[in-house]
Amino acid sequence: MNIRKTGYSHVSSVKPRGSWIGWLMGFVFLGGLMATGVYGEHLDVADGLTDTPSDCHGAFLGKQVPEETLTRMFAAHARWLADHQDPKGVQADLCGADLAGVDFREEDLSGANFQGANLTRAVFTTAKLVHVNFQKANLTEASFYSVDMRGAKVSGARARLADFRKADLTQANFTGADLREANLAESRFRLGVLRGADLEEAYLVRADFEMANLAEASLIRADGREANFHRALLANVKLLDADLNRSNLQEADLRSADLSGADLGLANLNEAVLTHANLREANLDRAVLFQANLEGANCAGASFQNADLLEANLAKSNLLRATLDEAYLAKANLHGANLEGADVSWANLVEADLSQSNLEFAVLFRTNLQEAKLDGARFYGADLRGTNLEKASLQGTRLEGVVIRYAQGLNQAQLSQACVDARTRLPEGLLAPSPCLR
Repeated sequence: MNIRKTGYSHVSSVKPRGSWIGWLMGFVFLGGLMATGVYGEHLDVADGLTDTPSDCHGAFLGKQVPEETLTRMFAAHARWLADHQDPKGVQADLCGADLAGVDFREEDLSGANFQGANLTRAVFTTAKLVHVNFQKANLTEASFYSVDMRGAKVSGARARLADFRKADLTQANFTGADLREANLAESRFRLGVLRGADLEEAYLVRADFEMANLAEASLIRADGREANFHRALLANVKLLDADLNRSNLQEADLRSADLSGADLGLANLNEAVLTHANLREANLDRAVLFQANLEGANCAGASFQNADLLEANLAKSNLLRATLDEAYLAKANLHGANLEGADVSWANLVEADLSQSNLEFAVLFRTNLQEAKLDGARFYGADLRGTNLEKASLQGTRLEGVVIRYAQGLNQAQLSQACVDARTRLPEGLLAPSPCLR
């Protein structure tokens, strides 16, 4: 066993006053936390471990631990892992200890208690840390590269700038943890809990958060390119200016999430829930949002260029000055949506529902509105050059002040249902209907 400090001048140098005291210190830490059963793969003992009280009274509280004491402690811990009934086996309890810079690499410390410990810049590279308790510990700049931390308890911990690359964090609990600027690239966080955690500017490239709970977490300016958030809970999460390019958010719950300024280009948002989310000025170019629910979402100034929004729900959403050119919105629900000043050029809105929507000053150049429902929609000042209105429903559609002379597929029966005025420029051969009642 090779326990050593890394990069710190206060190397563990406290010496026991006698050999019997050294051994005593190696065993006092138990504190009555013996558990029953055998670890095996360490996945069947979550219920066998008891939570250490928040006011921990470990034998090394606030103290550095001599290297020889750690060596004996981990030898006893190894026996405890192999057989909880072994009288010489003792579960490691380092609650509140000062272990800054200690090197624990490759150790099997599963089930150990590091609650409230100072582990600043400690090294756990490739260690086995299944169900370890790191609650409220200081993990600043610590290295957890490629560790096995399944089911670990890390709630309330400070892990700023910590390295979790390629770590297995399945079902780990990081509730309220500080992970600002931490590196979680290619880590596995499936079914994990990051509720209320702070991951501002964290590096999450290709990390796996499938079915993880990140509700109310902060991922401001986080780099989540190609990350997997399939079916993850991201309600009320802060993703301002986050980079989620090519990420997988299929079936993710992003209710009331703040994605303003985020990059979601080429992202998979199929069947994602984005009700009342803030997507102001976000980039969703070429993103896939099949049957996504954006009802009531704020998408003002957002870009959906070439995005796939087939059968998406955008009812009552705010798309003020949004870019939707060449977007695929067939059968989409845009009832009551605000598209004022939006660029919908060349978009496909076949069979879409735009009833009661606001399309004033929108650009619909060459837009396909074939069989679309436009009842009660407002088009004042809109550009309808080359717009395909074949079989579109225009019951009560407001076309006052609109040049529809160059629209395609419009017939007299449709126009007779719409509302026009003296400023409306009609296609040749069509007559203005009777004035609409206001």
